[in-house]
Amino acid sequence: MREPIPGRLRSRSPNQTIGTGGEFGGVEWEASSSNLSHPSGPIRHNNAMTHQPLPALLLLSLSLLSACTSTTTPTTPTSKTTSPPVASGDDVPTVARATRPAAPNCAVQSLASQVVGGDLAKLSYANRWPTLRTQASASTLAGLLLDTRKLINANYYGFSPVDLQALHETWEANFRKTFGNLQQAVPSTADPLMAQYISAINDDHTFYLSPASYQAFKNQGSGSPTPSPKFGFRFAAVPGEDGAVLIDIDAGTPAAAAGLQRGDTILSVNGVALTRSSSDDNAAASQYSSVLAAAITRGGSVTLGIRRGATPLSIAVTPSIVSSSSVPSGRMLGSTYVLRLPSFATTGTAQRVHDLVRAAQKAGASSLILDLRGNRGGLVSEATGVSAAFAPKLAGQTLEFIDAQDLTFFYDAQSGQVAGRGVCLKNTEALTTIQNPALWTGKLATLVNADSASASEVVTETLQKAGASAFGEVTVGVGNTATTISDLGSGNRGLSVTIARSRALDGQYLTAKVAPNVAVGDDLKALAHGNDLPLEAALGRVQ
Repeated sequence: MREPIPGRLRSRSPNQTIGTGGEFGGVEWEASSSNLSHPSGPIRHNNAMTHQPLPALLLLSLSLLSACTSTTTPTTPTSKTTSPPVASGDDVPTVARATRPAAPNCAVQSLASQVVGGDLAKLSYANRWPTLRTQASASTLAGLLLDTRKLINANYYGFSPVDLQALHETWEANFRKTFGNLQQAVPSTADPLMAQYISAINDDHTFYLSPASYQAFKNQGSGSPTPSPKFGFRFAAVPGEDGAVLIDIDAGTPAAAAGLQRGDTILSVNGVALTRSSSDDNAAASQYSSVLAAAITRGGSVTLGIRRGATPLSIAVTPSIVSSSSVPSGRMLGSTYVLRLPSFATTGTAQRVHDLVRAAQKAGASSLILDLRGNRGGLVSEATGVSAAFAPKLAGQTLEFIDAQDLTFFYDAQSGQVAGRGVCLKNTEALTTIQNPALWTGKLATLVNADSASASEVVTETLQKAGASAFGEVTVGVGNTATTISDLGSGNRGLSVTIARSRALDGQYLTAKVAPNVAVGDDLKALAHGNDLPLEAALGRVQ
Protein backbone atom coordinates (compact mmCIF):
# COMPACT_ATOMS: atom_id res chain seq x y z
CA MET A 1 0.00 0.00 0.00
CA ARG A 2 1.07 3.58 -0.48
CA GLU A 3 0.22 6.25 1.99
CA PRO A 4 -0.96 9.68 0.86
CA ILE A 5 1.60 11.78 -0.98
CA PRO A 6 3.24 14.52 1.04
CA GLY A 7 1.49 17.80 0.61
CA ARG A 8 -2.05 18.30 -0.54
CA LEU A 9 -3.64 16.02 -3.13
CA ARG A 10 -6.75 16.93 -5.01
CA SER A 11 -9.82 14.79 -4.57
CA ARG A 12 -11.00 12.77 -7.51
CA SER A 13 -14.56 13.30 -6.31
CA PRO A 14 -16.18 15.05 -3.36
CA ASN A 15 -16.21 11.77 -1.47
CA GLN A 16 -12.96 10.19 -2.60
CA THR A 17 -9.37 11.29 -2.59
CA ILE A 18 -6.74 9.88 -4.92
CA GLY A 19 -3.03 10.42 -4.79
CA THR A 20 -0.08 9.36 -6.89
CA GLY A 21 1.93 7.81 -4.15
CA GLY A 22 3.89 10.87 -3.34
CA GLU A 23 2.24 14.10 -2.61
CA PHE A 24 -0.80 16.23 -1.81
CA GLY A 25 -3.78 15.40 0.23
CA GLY A 26 -5.33 12.61 -1.76
CA VAL A 27 -4.85 8.91 -1.39
CA GLU A 28 -3.97 6.50 -4.14
CA TRP A 29 -3.21 3.02 -3.02
CA GLU A 30 -0.58 0.64 -4.25
CA ALA A 31 -0.52 -2.85 -2.88
CA SER A 32 2.72 -4.10 -1.36
CA SER A 33 3.69 -5.46 2.01
CA SER A 34 4.92 -2.04 3.15
CA ASN A 35 3.62 1.51 3.02
CA LEU A 36 5.05 3.90 0.46
CA SER A 37 4.51 7.43 -0.78
CA HIS A 38 6.53 9.78 -2.95
CA PRO A 39 7.00 13.35 -4.21
CA SER A 40 9.94 14.10 -6.65
CA GLY A 41 13.33 15.95 -7.18
CA PRO A 42 17.52 18.19 -7.86
CA ILE A 43 21.12 22.07 -9.46
CA ARG A 44 24.87 22.68 -9.75
CA HIS A 45 27.72 25.06 -8.71
CA ASN A 46 28.61 27.65 -11.28
CA ASN A 47 29.36 31.35 -11.42
CA ALA A 48 31.08 33.85 -13.65
CA MET A 49 34.22 33.87 -11.53
CA THR A 50 34.76 30.12 -11.31
CA HIS A 51 33.36 28.00 -14.11
CA GLN A 52 31.98 24.69 -12.94
CA PRO A 53 29.20 22.41 -14.21
CA LEU A 54 25.68 23.83 -13.91
CA PRO A 55 23.34 22.65 -11.18
CA ALA A 56 20.57 20.13 -11.78
CA LEU A 57 16.96 21.10 -10.95
CA LEU A 58 13.73 19.16 -10.39
CA LEU A 59 10.27 20.59 -10.95
CA LEU A 60 8.06 19.13 -8.32
CA SER A 61 4.35 19.05 -8.39
CA LEU A 62 4.45 22.10 -6.20
CA SER A 63 5.25 25.67 -7.25
CA LEU A 64 4.76 29.31 -6.13
CA LEU A 65 5.89 32.94 -6.20
CA SER A 66 6.40 35.73 -3.66
CA ALA A 67 7.49 39.32 -4.16
CA CYS A 68 10.84 40.25 -2.63
CA THR A 69 12.70 43.54 -2.50
CA SER A 70 16.44 43.89 -2.97
CA THR A 71 18.90 44.35 -0.14
CA THR A 72 21.73 42.12 0.98
CA THR A 73 22.66 38.90 -0.73
CA PRO A 74 21.12 36.04 1.28
CA THR A 75 23.14 33.26 2.80
CA THR A 76 21.71 29.78 2.61
CA PRO A 77 22.41 26.63 4.59
CA THR A 78 24.50 23.90 2.97
CA SER A 79 24.94 20.26 3.83
CA LYS A 80 27.63 21.33 6.34
CA THR A 81 25.52 23.98 8.05
CA THR A 82 24.47 23.33 11.62
CA SER A 83 21.70 24.99 13.57
CA PRO A 84 22.91 27.58 16.10
CA PRO A 85 22.09 26.92 19.75
CA VAL A 86 18.56 27.80 20.72
CA ALA A 87 18.26 31.02 22.71
CA SER A 88 17.97 31.01 26.46
CA GLY A 89 14.94 29.22 27.73
CA ASP A 90 12.89 27.70 24.97
CA ASP A 91 12.38 30.79 22.81
CA VAL A 92 13.02 30.23 19.12
CA PRO A 93 15.41 32.90 17.78
CA THR A 94 14.20 35.32 15.13
CA VAL A 95 15.75 34.66 11.71
CA ALA A 96 16.21 37.48 9.21
CA ARG A 97 14.12 37.27 6.04
CA ALA A 98 16.26 37.26 2.87
CA THR A 99 15.26 39.49 -0.05
CA ARG A 100 16.19 39.42 -3.72
CA PRO A 101 19.05 41.82 -4.59
CA ALA A 102 18.89 44.19 -7.57
CA ALA A 103 21.89 42.36 -9.07
CA PRO A 104 23.39 38.96 -8.24
CA ASN A 105 26.64 38.50 -6.37
CA CYS A 106 28.40 36.10 -8.74
CA ALA A 107 31.33 35.71 -6.36
CA VAL A 108 29.29 33.46 -4.06
CA GLN A 109 27.89 30.04 -4.76
CA SER A 110 24.34 30.21 -6.04
CA LEU A 111 21.40 28.76 -4.17
CA ALA A 112 20.65 26.52 -7.14
CA SER A 113 24.19 25.19 -7.15
CA GLN A 114 24.06 24.44 -3.42
CA VAL A 115 20.80 22.58 -3.80
CA VAL A 116 22.06 20.17 -6.47
CA GLY A 117 25.69 19.95 -5.49
CA GLY A 118 26.80 21.73 -8.66
CA ASP A 119 25.09 19.39 -11.15
CA LEU A 120 22.50 21.39 -13.09
CA ALA A 121 21.24 18.31 -14.89
CA LYS A 122 19.87 17.14 -11.53
CA LEU A 123 17.82 20.27 -10.96
CA SER A 124 14.25 19.31 -10.36
CA TYR A 125 10.96 20.99 -9.71
CA ALA A 126 11.40 19.36 -6.30
CA ASN A 127 15.03 19.18 -5.28
CA ARG A 128 16.40 17.02 -2.49
CA TRP A 129 18.74 19.13 -0.32
CA PRO A 130 20.13 17.17 2.66
CA THR A 131 20.95 19.38 5.65
CA LEU A 132 21.43 16.93 8.51
CA ARG A 133 22.21 18.37 11.93
CA THR A 134 24.21 16.59 14.59
CA GLN A 135 23.42 18.70 17.64
CA ALA A 136 21.14 17.35 20.32
CA SER A 137 19.00 20.49 19.99
CA ALA A 138 18.10 19.50 16.43
CA SER A 139 15.81 16.76 17.73
CA THR A 140 13.83 19.11 19.99
CA LEU A 141 10.69 21.05 19.15
CA ALA A 142 12.66 24.30 19.41
CA GLY A 143 15.26 22.93 16.98
CA LEU A 144 12.55 21.81 14.57
CA LEU A 145 10.92 25.26 14.59
CA LEU A 146 14.30 27.00 14.20
CA ASP A 147 15.26 24.87 11.21
CA THR A 148 11.89 25.67 9.67
CA ARG A 149 12.43 29.41 10.08
CA LYS A 150 15.92 29.26 8.63
CA LEU A 151 14.97 27.27 5.55
CA ILE A 152 11.91 29.38 4.76
CA ASN A 153 13.32 32.82 5.55
CA ALA A 154 16.58 32.28 3.65
CA ASN A 155 15.17 30.56 0.57
CA TYR A 156 11.45 31.12 0.00
CA TYR A 157 10.72 32.80 -3.32
CA GLY A 158 7.13 31.95 -4.09
CA PHE A 159 4.05 34.07 -4.73
CA SER A 160 2.48 33.88 -1.26
CA PRO A 161 1.69 37.29 0.30
CA VAL A 162 1.65 35.83 3.83
CA ASP A 163 3.73 37.67 6.46
CA LEU A 164 6.20 34.88 7.21
CA GLN A 165 7.65 36.43 10.38
CA ALA A 166 4.21 36.84 11.90
CA LEU A 167 3.35 33.28 10.87
CA HIS A 168 6.45 31.90 12.62
CA GLU A 169 5.60 33.72 15.84
CA THR A 170 1.99 32.57 15.75
CA TRP A 171 2.97 28.93 15.36
CA GLU A 172 5.68 29.08 18.01
CA ALA A 173 2.93 30.21 20.37
CA ASN A 174 0.66 27.39 19.15
CA PHE A 175 3.38 24.81 19.79
CA ARG A 176 4.11 26.19 23.25
CA LYS A 177 0.40 26.12 24.08
CA THR A 178 0.11 22.52 22.90
CA PHE A 179 3.36 21.02 24.21
CA GLY A 180 4.64 23.38 26.92
CA ASN A 181 8.45 23.38 27.01
CA LEU A 182 9.87 23.39 23.49
CA GLN A 183 13.16 21.80 24.60
CA GLN A 184 11.53 18.38 24.69
CA ALA A 185 12.12 15.75 21.99
CA VAL A 186 9.82 16.00 18.97
CA PRO A 187 6.76 13.77 19.52
CA SER A 188 4.82 12.23 16.63
CA THR A 189 1.86 14.40 17.64
CA ALA A 190 3.84 17.42 16.38
CA ASP A 191 3.57 16.27 12.77
CA PRO A 192 -0.07 17.31 12.20
CA LEU A 193 0.67 20.74 13.69
CA MET A 194 3.74 21.16 11.49
CA ALA A 195 1.63 20.33 8.46
CA GLN A 196 -0.91 22.99 9.43
CA TYR A 197 1.85 25.53 10.13
CA ILE A 198 3.45 25.18 6.70
CA SER A 199 0.10 24.89 4.94
CA ALA A 200 -0.74 28.36 6.29
CA ILE A 201 1.83 29.83 3.87
CA ASN A 202 -0.78 29.10 1.18
CA ASP A 203 1.73 27.74 -1.32
CA ASP A 204 1.15 24.22 -2.59
CA HIS A 205 4.86 23.86 -3.37
CA THR A 206 5.80 24.58 0.25
CA PHE A 207 4.78 21.76 2.55
CA TYR A 208 5.83 19.57 5.46
CA LEU A 209 6.78 15.88 5.20
CA SER A 210 6.25 13.54 8.12
CA PRO A 211 8.90 10.85 8.75
CA ALA A 212 7.00 8.22 6.71
CA SER A 213 6.34 10.58 3.80
CA TYR A 214 9.91 11.87 3.79
CA GLN A 215 11.40 8.38 3.74
CA ALA A 216 9.09 7.38 0.89
CA PHE A 217 10.12 10.50 -1.04
CA LYS A 218 13.80 9.66 -0.61
CA ASN A 219 13.20 6.09 -1.76
CA GLN A 220 11.33 7.22 -4.87
CA GLY A 221 13.84 9.88 -5.77
CA SER A 222 16.73 7.41 -5.60
CA GLY A 223 15.11 4.96 -8.01
CA SER A 224 16.31 2.19 -5.70
CA PRO A 225 14.52 -1.17 -5.66
CA THR A 226 11.37 -1.33 -3.59
CA PRO A 227 11.95 -2.74 -0.10
CA SER A 228 9.36 -5.48 -0.65
CA PRO A 229 7.71 -7.27 -3.60
CA LYS A 230 5.09 -5.31 -5.51
CA PHE A 231 2.50 -5.90 -8.19
CA GLY A 232 3.35 -2.65 -9.95
CA PHE A 233 -0.08 -1.06 -10.10
CA ARG A 234 -1.96 1.70 -8.29
CA PHE A 235 -5.65 1.57 -7.59
CA ALA A 236 -8.62 3.22 -5.92
CA ALA A 237 -11.81 1.82 -4.47
CA VAL A 238 -14.63 1.90 -7.01
CA PRO A 239 -16.86 4.74 -5.72
CA GLY A 240 -19.87 3.26 -3.91
CA GLU A 241 -19.18 -0.29 -5.11
CA ASP A 242 -17.11 -3.33 -4.26
CA GLY A 243 -13.79 -3.77 -6.02
CA ALA A 244 -10.56 -1.87 -6.72
CA VAL A 245 -10.14 -0.12 -10.08
CA LEU A 246 -6.59 0.08 -11.46
CA ILE A 247 -5.46 3.65 -12.02
CA ASP A 248 -1.99 3.03 -13.40
CA ILE A 249 0.24 0.13 -14.43
CA ASP A 250 4.00 0.66 -14.14
CA ALA A 251 5.97 -0.47 -17.17
CA GLY A 252 8.36 -3.34 -16.57
CA THR A 253 6.53 -4.68 -13.51
CA PRO A 254 4.74 -7.98 -12.83
CA ALA A 255 1.37 -6.28 -13.40
CA ALA A 256 2.44 -5.08 -16.85
CA ALA A 257 3.91 -8.48 -17.73
CA ALA A 258 0.60 -10.15 -16.75
CA GLY A 259 -1.31 -7.86 -19.11
CA LEU A 260 -3.20 -5.82 -16.54
CA GLN A 261 -4.58 -2.52 -17.86
CA ARG A 262 -5.82 0.81 -16.56
CA GLY A 263 -9.52 0.41 -15.81
CA ASP A 264 -9.34 -3.28 -14.87
CA THR A 265 -11.30 -3.83 -11.68
CA ILE A 266 -10.11 -6.35 -9.11
CA LEU A 267 -13.12 -8.18 -7.70
CA SER A 268 -11.34 -11.01 -5.90
CA VAL A 269 -7.88 -12.02 -4.63
CA ASN A 270 -7.07 -15.76 -4.60
CA GLY A 271 -10.78 -16.51 -4.80
CA VAL A 272 -11.76 -14.21 -1.91
CA ALA A 273 -14.10 -11.42 -2.97
CA LEU A 274 -13.11 -7.79 -2.35
CA THR A 275 -16.21 -6.78 -0.46
CA ARG A 276 -16.06 -3.43 1.28
CA SER A 277 -16.85 -3.25 4.98
CA SER A 278 -17.32 0.52 4.91
CA SER A 279 -19.26 2.98 2.78
CA ASP A 280 -16.22 5.27 2.89
CA ASP A 281 -14.17 4.88 -0.28
CA ASN A 282 -10.85 5.62 1.38
CA ALA A 283 -11.54 3.09 4.14
CA ALA A 284 -12.44 0.55 1.47
CA ALA A 285 -9.19 1.26 -0.40
CA SER A 286 -7.23 0.72 2.82
CA GLN A 287 -9.07 -2.55 3.40
CA TYR A 288 -8.30 -3.75 -0.14
CA SER A 289 -4.68 -2.76 0.25
CA SER A 290 -4.40 -4.92 3.35
CA VAL A 291 -5.86 -7.89 1.49
CA LEU A 292 -3.41 -7.48 -1.39
CA ALA A 293 -0.47 -6.94 0.96
CA ALA A 294 -1.36 -10.14 2.81
CA ALA A 295 -1.40 -12.03 -0.49
CA ILE A 296 2.08 -10.69 -1.29
CA THR A 297 3.36 -11.69 2.15
CA ARG A 298 2.21 -15.29 1.63
CA GLY A 299 4.48 -15.40 -1.42
CA GLY A 300 4.14 -16.95 -4.84
CA SER A 301 1.60 -16.27 -7.56
CA VAL A 302 -1.55 -14.30 -6.74
CA THR A 303 -4.73 -14.94 -8.72
CA LEU A 304 -6.74 -11.79 -9.34
CA GLY A 305 -10.38 -11.96 -10.38
CA ILE A 306 -10.69 -9.08 -12.86
CA ARG A 307 -13.55 -7.34 -14.66
CA ARG A 308 -12.44 -5.66 -17.86
CA GLY A 309 -15.40 -3.68 -19.11
CA ALA A 310 -18.11 -6.31 -18.77
CA THR A 311 -15.78 -9.30 -19.28
CA PRO A 312 -14.67 -11.40 -16.28
CA LEU A 313 -11.04 -12.56 -16.31
CA SER A 314 -8.69 -14.48 -14.04
CA ILE A 315 -5.11 -13.26 -14.13
CA ALA A 316 -2.15 -14.66 -12.20
CA VAL A 317 0.51 -12.18 -11.06
CA THR A 318 3.70 -12.93 -9.13
CA PRO A 319 4.84 -9.85 -7.18
CA SER A 320 8.56 -9.08 -7.23
CA ILE A 321 11.11 -6.45 -6.25
CA VAL A 322 10.94 -3.67 -8.83
CA SER A 323 12.44 -0.23 -9.39
CA SER A 324 10.78 2.56 -7.45
CA SER A 325 11.02 4.77 -10.56
CA SER A 326 8.31 4.90 -13.21
CA VAL A 327 9.15 5.03 -16.91
CA PRO A 328 7.21 6.07 -20.04
CA SER A 329 5.35 3.47 -22.11
CA GLY A 330 3.12 3.51 -25.18
CA ARG A 331 0.43 1.61 -27.07
CA MET A 332 -1.56 1.94 -30.26
CA LEU A 333 -5.33 2.51 -30.14
CA GLY A 334 -6.45 2.44 -33.75
CA SER A 335 -4.45 5.11 -35.53
CA THR A 336 -3.62 6.92 -32.27
CA TYR A 337 -0.55 6.32 -30.15
CA VAL A 338 -1.15 6.79 -26.41
CA LEU A 339 2.10 7.70 -24.64
CA ARG A 340 1.86 7.29 -20.89
CA LEU A 341 4.32 9.46 -18.95
CA PRO A 342 3.94 8.84 -15.18
CA SER A 343 6.89 10.98 -13.98
CA PHE A 344 9.79 13.21 -15.03
CA ALA A 345 11.88 12.19 -12.02
CA THR A 346 14.09 9.61 -13.72
CA THR A 347 17.16 10.46 -15.79
CA GLY A 348 16.59 9.25 -19.35
CA THR A 349 12.87 10.01 -19.38
CA ALA A 350 13.20 12.47 -22.28
CA GLN A 351 15.27 9.99 -24.32
CA ARG A 352 12.63 7.32 -23.74
CA VAL A 353 9.87 9.68 -24.88
CA HIS A 354 11.76 10.51 -28.08
CA ASP A 355 12.23 6.77 -28.70
CA LEU A 356 8.51 6.14 -28.21
CA VAL A 357 7.57 9.02 -30.52
CA ARG A 358 9.74 7.46 -33.22
CA ALA A 359 8.04 4.11 -32.53
CA ALA A 360 4.65 5.79 -32.97
CA GLN A 361 5.74 7.27 -36.30
CA LYS A 362 7.12 3.93 -37.45
CA ALA A 363 3.82 2.25 -36.54
CA GLY A 364 1.97 4.74 -38.76
CA ALA A 365 0.19 6.67 -36.01
CA SER A 366 -1.57 9.78 -37.29
CA SER A 367 -2.22 11.21 -33.84
CA LEU A 368 -0.66 11.04 -30.39
CA ILE A 369 -2.07 11.50 -26.91
CA LEU A 370 0.39 12.31 -24.10
CA ASP A 371 -1.12 11.02 -20.85
CA LEU A 372 0.15 13.09 -17.88
CA ARG A 373 -2.58 12.18 -15.42
CA GLY A 374 -1.20 11.73 -11.92
CA ASN A 375 2.25 12.90 -13.02
CA ARG A 376 3.70 14.87 -10.09
CA GLY A 377 6.77 16.31 -11.82
CA GLY A 378 10.52 15.71 -11.86
CA LEU A 379 13.69 17.02 -13.47
CA VAL A 380 13.70 20.36 -15.29
CA SER A 381 16.10 19.04 -17.92
CA GLU A 382 13.92 15.99 -18.59
CA ALA A 383 10.76 18.09 -18.87
CA THR A 384 12.54 20.37 -21.34
CA GLY A 385 13.67 17.36 -23.37
CA VAL A 386 10.16 15.92 -23.45
CA SER A 387 8.66 19.20 -24.69
CA ALA A 388 11.34 19.23 -27.41
CA ALA A 389 9.82 16.12 -29.00
CA PHE A 390 6.69 18.16 -29.76
CA ALA A 391 7.57 21.87 -29.61
CA PRO A 392 11.37 22.29 -29.77
CA LYS A 393 11.31 26.09 -30.16
CA LEU A 394 9.18 26.50 -27.03
CA ALA A 395 10.90 23.87 -24.88
CA GLY A 396 12.49 25.37 -21.79
CA GLN A 397 12.01 27.98 -19.11
CA THR A 398 13.80 30.44 -16.85
CA LEU A 399 13.92 29.88 -13.10
CA GLU A 400 14.29 32.98 -10.91
CA PHE A 401 15.82 32.60 -7.43
CA ILE A 402 15.94 34.80 -4.36
CA ASP A 403 19.71 35.31 -4.86
CA ALA A 404 19.05 36.62 -8.42
CA GLN A 405 21.37 33.97 -9.92
CA ASP A 406 18.68 32.93 -12.40
CA LEU A 407 18.96 29.98 -14.80
CA THR A 408 17.48 29.35 -18.24
CA PHE A 409 16.93 25.86 -19.65
CA PHE A 410 16.47 25.43 -23.40
CA TYR A 411 16.73 22.91 -26.23
CA ASP A 412 19.19 23.12 -29.13
CA ALA A 413 17.57 21.29 -32.05
CA GLN A 414 20.82 21.11 -34.05
CA SER A 415 22.75 19.23 -31.38
CA GLY A 416 19.83 17.55 -29.62
CA GLN A 417 21.09 19.00 -26.36
CA VAL A 418 19.13 20.29 -23.42
CA ALA A 419 21.34 23.08 -22.09
CA GLY A 420 21.44 25.69 -19.37
CA ARG A 421 22.74 29.23 -19.10
CA GLY A 422 22.76 31.66 -16.21
CA VAL A 423 23.51 35.26 -15.35
CA CYS A 424 26.54 34.10 -13.35
CA LEU A 425 27.62 31.27 -15.63
CA LYS A 426 30.60 31.82 -17.89
CA ASN A 427 29.48 29.30 -20.50
CA THR A 428 26.34 27.54 -21.62
CA GLU A 429 26.35 24.00 -20.29
CA ALA A 430 24.94 20.88 -21.93
CA LEU A 431 22.81 18.96 -19.44
CA THR A 432 21.66 15.99 -21.48
CA THR A 433 21.79 15.01 -25.14
CA ILE A 434 18.92 13.32 -26.92
CA GLN A 435 20.24 10.63 -29.25
CA ASN A 436 18.40 10.51 -32.59
CA PRO A 437 15.79 13.06 -31.45
CA ALA A 438 12.24 12.76 -32.71
CA LEU A 439 9.79 15.46 -33.75
CA TRP A 440 6.08 14.74 -33.69
CA THR A 441 4.19 16.67 -36.38
CA GLY A 442 0.81 14.93 -36.33
CA LYS A 443 -2.29 15.67 -34.27
CA LEU A 444 -1.52 16.03 -30.58
CA ALA A 445 -3.48 16.08 -27.32
CA THR A 446 -2.61 15.81 -23.64
CA LEU A 447 -4.49 14.29 -20.71
CA VAL A 448 -4.28 15.91 -17.26
CA ASN A 449 -6.20 15.58 -14.04
CA ALA A 450 -6.40 17.08 -10.57
CA ASP A 451 -3.24 15.16 -9.60
CA SER A 452 -1.09 16.43 -12.49
CA ALA A 453 1.50 18.84 -11.11
CA SER A 454 4.73 20.73 -11.60
CA ALA A 455 6.67 19.51 -14.64
CA SER A 456 3.52 17.99 -16.14
CA GLU A 457 1.84 21.39 -15.86
CA VAL A 458 4.83 23.09 -17.52
CA VAL A 459 4.87 20.61 -20.41
CA THR A 460 1.10 20.81 -20.87
CA GLU A 461 1.14 24.61 -21.02
CA THR A 462 4.05 24.52 -23.46
CA LEU A 463 2.22 22.11 -25.77
CA GLN A 464 -0.98 24.15 -25.54
CA LYS A 465 1.01 27.13 -26.85
CA ALA A 466 2.12 24.91 -29.73
CA GLY A 467 -1.50 24.11 -30.61
CA ALA A 468 -2.19 20.90 -28.67
CA SER A 469 -5.48 20.53 -26.81
CA ALA A 470 -5.55 19.38 -23.18
CA PHE A 471 -8.37 17.13 -21.97
CA GLY A 472 -9.34 16.36 -18.38
CA GLU A 473 -9.35 18.39 -15.18
CA VAL A 474 -7.75 21.54 -13.82
CA THR A 475 -4.29 20.65 -12.52
CA VAL A 476 -2.81 20.96 -9.02
CA GLY A 477 -1.48 24.49 -9.44
CA VAL A 478 2.30 24.45 -8.95
CA GLY A 479 3.42 24.85 -12.55
CA ASN A 480 4.93 28.29 -12.00
CA THR A 481 7.55 27.45 -9.37
CA ALA A 482 10.24 24.98 -8.29
CA THR A 483 10.98 23.73 -4.81
CA THR A 484 13.68 22.21 -2.65
CA ILE A 485 13.10 19.50 -0.05
CA SER A 486 15.42 19.59 2.94
CA ASP A 487 16.00 17.69 6.15
CA LEU A 488 14.41 19.10 9.28
CA GLY A 489 15.62 18.60 12.81
CA SER A 490 17.57 15.35 13.11
CA GLY A 491 16.88 14.56 9.48
CA ASN A 492 13.96 12.15 9.56
CA ARG A 493 11.45 14.87 8.68
CA GLY A 494 11.43 17.09 5.62
CA LEU A 495 10.37 20.53 4.44
CA SER A 496 9.60 21.53 0.87
CA VAL A 497 10.22 25.23 0.24
CA THR A 498 9.43 27.10 -2.97
CA ILE A 499 12.77 28.53 -4.14
CA ALA A 500 12.14 29.63 -7.72
CA ARG A 501 9.58 31.26 -10.00
CA SER A 502 9.18 30.01 -13.53
CA ARG A 503 9.00 32.01 -16.76
CA ALA A 504 8.43 30.71 -20.26
CA LEU A 505 11.17 31.45 -22.81
CA ASP A 506 9.08 34.40 -24.01
CA GLY A 507 9.55 36.02 -20.58
CA GLN A 508 6.00 35.54 -19.32
CA TYR A 509 5.42 33.85 -15.98
CA LEU A 510 3.95 30.40 -16.35
CA THR A 511 0.48 29.87 -14.93
CA ALA A 512 0.09 27.96 -11.68
CA LYS A 513 -2.87 25.82 -12.72
CA VAL A 514 -3.42 24.48 -16.22
CA ALA A 515 -7.01 24.55 -17.41
CA PRO A 516 -7.89 21.89 -19.99
CA ASN A 517 -9.23 22.99 -23.35
CA VAL A 518 -11.91 20.33 -22.93
CA ALA A 519 -13.04 19.65 -19.36
CA VAL A 520 -13.75 15.98 -18.67
CA GLY A 521 -13.90 14.50 -15.19
CA ASP A 522 -11.70 11.51 -14.38
CA ASP A 523 -14.73 9.41 -13.36
CA LEU A 524 -13.51 6.32 -11.48
CA LYS A 525 -16.85 4.55 -11.52
CA ALA A 526 -17.07 4.94 -15.30
CA LEU A 527 -13.46 3.74 -15.58
CA ALA A 528 -14.30 0.66 -13.51
CA HIS A 529 -17.00 -0.22 -16.04
CA GLY A 530 -14.84 0.21 -19.12
CA ASN A 531 -15.11 3.92 -19.91
CA ASP A 532 -12.01 6.12 -19.61
CA LEU A 533 -13.90 9.34 -20.29
CA PRO A 534 -10.98 11.79 -20.76
CA LEU A 535 -9.17 9.36 -23.08
CA GLU A 536 -12.34 8.73 -25.05
CA ALA A 537 -12.90 12.48 -25.45
CA ALA A 538 -9.36 12.99 -26.69
CA LEU A 539 -9.61 10.06 -29.10
CA GLY A 540 -12.81 11.50 -30.48
CA ARG A 541 -11.03 14.78 -31.25
CA VAL A 542 -7.74 13.52 -32.73
CA GLN A 543 -8.87 10.48 -34.72
